[in-house]
Amino acid sequence: MIFYLALGVLFTIYAIDLLLLVVVAAIARSAEVAALLRKRAKERNSKKKEAAKKKEQEAAAAGGAGAAPAAAGAALAPAGVRATGASGAGGRVAGSGAPFVLGAGTLETGPSGSSGSSSAAGDEDGSSSDDERGVPRAEIITPAAATGPAITIPDDPWGGAKAPKVLIQLPMYNEEAHAASIIEACCRINYPRDRLLIQVLDDSTKEAVRQKVDAAAALCIENGHPVQVMRRDNRSGFKAGAMVEGLNRVEGLGFEYCAIFDADFDPPADFLEETIPVMHRDKTLAYVQTRWAFSNGNESFLTWAQKINLAFHFDVEQRARSYLGWFFNFNGTAGVWRIQSIHDAGGWQSDTVVEDMDLSLRCYLKGWNAVYLPHVDNPNELPCTLSSYKTQQFRYGKGGVVHAAREEVVVKSSSVASPPPASASASASALRSWVLARVIRRWLSGPMQILNKSFSNIVRARNIGLGRRLNAFWFFMRYILFAAITVGVLAVPPVALWVEGWDWSWPQIYFIVAINFALAVYLYVTPFSIAYLFFSVAIGYFKLWAMISGLLGLEKSKTWKVTQKFGAKSGGGLLHRIHRPYALEALLALYYAGMAAAAGISSSWIMLGYCALMFLVFLVISFGDAFM
Repeated sequence: MIFYLALGVLFTIYAIDLLLLVVVAAIARSAEVAALLRKRAKERNSKKKEAAKKKEQEAAAAGGAGAAPAAAGAALAPAGVRATGASGAGGRVAGSGAPFVLGAGTLETGPSGSSGSSSAAGDEDGSSSDDERGVPRAEIITPAAATGPAITIPDDPWGGAKAPKVLIQLPMYNEEAHAASIIEACCRINYPRDRLLIQVLDDSTKEAVRQKVDAAAALCIENGHPVQVMRRDNRSGFKAGAMVEGLNRVEGLGFEYCAIFDADFDPPADFLEETIPVMHRDKTLAYVQTRWAFSNGNESFLTWAQKINLAFHFDVEQRARSYLGWFFNFNGTAGVWRIQSIHDAGGWQSDTVVEDMDLSLRCYLKGWNAVYLPHVDNPNELPCTLSSYKTQQFRYGKGGVVHAAREEVVVKSSSVASPPPASASASASALRSWVLARVIRRWLSGPMQILNKSFSNIVRARNIGLGRRLNAFWFFMRYILFAAITVGVLAVPPVALWVEGWDWSWPQIYFIVAINFALAVYLYVTPFSIAYLFFSVAIGYFKLWAMISGLLGLEKSKTWKVTQKFGAKSGGGLLHRIHRPYALEALLALYYAGMAAAAGISSSWIMLGYCALMFLVFLVISFGDAFM
């Protein structure tokens, strides 16, 4: 009964961790809404005060001078002013010839006068405005205030100084579909042009892509935008190496912050206006991470499933961890780094395939903080094929939580691996399958590489508290928890059939309760989709293989894959999309088929139904590009 008890405990820990994040994220969201309401209330109060002040000024201009002593009228007489009563008789300013009327609150000046305004300060019926002694009042009329909404000048986030210098880095490799669009999008970002530099780190090997990059950069430069294209003789360090060389190029030029965007992103025009002031106010922030939005999230079931995963990651996990001050990793793009923190933590390093998570952890252990800004959306493209999604998950995956989704091309050392030919629709499907086998490898083996690399660093880190140290440990131990649950679920059929028969003992009842508790929490954070649940369970086994690859340090886990975006999903009928089945999913389909047969022989009908269902799920996933 130890097996069921242990697996039940694992599911309970998983569910509690998930539930904690959900609750904290809800609290954080409530705090954000409350802060937004306070901000709007402050703006309304400010507008009310401005309106009240404006009315007071108008009232003072219209009636304040009318209450002046009657002697004011006499004081004007020596200046050559002839006053009249309500009869409207006119007078002249001495030496000017400019007529004016004193009396019923009206002042008229001719071309040489200083005002053409009028004000009704007298009685509404036009009766005399003479005081009790019969001396007409003299009024000073000011021009009417300009109509229209008041202009609110925001507080200067720089304290009267110049805006800090910002570097925008755009690392790319053969980004044929998005190379030009990301450069143009960054040129639309609002920021003083003399305090900004857009650095295109182009490692492309295709001449057509290089020409596209050069043309886009040249057009932006002609329009006055500060764009710099940088190319290297080799691809040493890949993305991390390109960013290091870009930082070295501007060293000593006073740049304080570095924003990073992958090629398929479309940053909003106010991106720097929303992020840089936050970092400028809090000097302890190493980086700011913003939210990802998706341009093709509803294109297919696959992109929809990725959108659900990523929505959970950003709206729940990143938001909750940021709110609690816990460690959360930079997602590699759509964020801003403080350049000082990069240097303090040892800079970008390319000895893992997840340089963003690696640097995030090193900064955290150095005492730096980070913040997530959920209100800043950055649209980007999700991969439309299962092959690209699996390749990405291999590198970055977080169990049931996904960091991003891209289609990638394998690059080893300084050479470029060639994809299979795509001369027909069937070959295009094979190309997607070749690309797909690699994204998950990058997403899951990467964290395991960092766990290997940083375990001793977490233990030996100085000047950080026990809580900060334990938080860093738990962030990576969640991967181990996920792996243990995945292996345990895989072992349930043979254990139930041949090792520990099901007799409804208390450990087995606890196992049933724990797994249903975990499923309830998991389905709550997803749109209660059973199809999505089975998809994530099936993909989980590939993620497990990615984690094992990373822990063992296999060569496959150290291979860097550069994200290639196709821009749109290839068409074609079902027959044209059929491809060779993915080996791991096909083997698991055979495994569950065998377990279903064994359950039928043993008359274990519930286990038969479960194994038959899992057989169908893995069979569909093994031919995923044909159906998704």
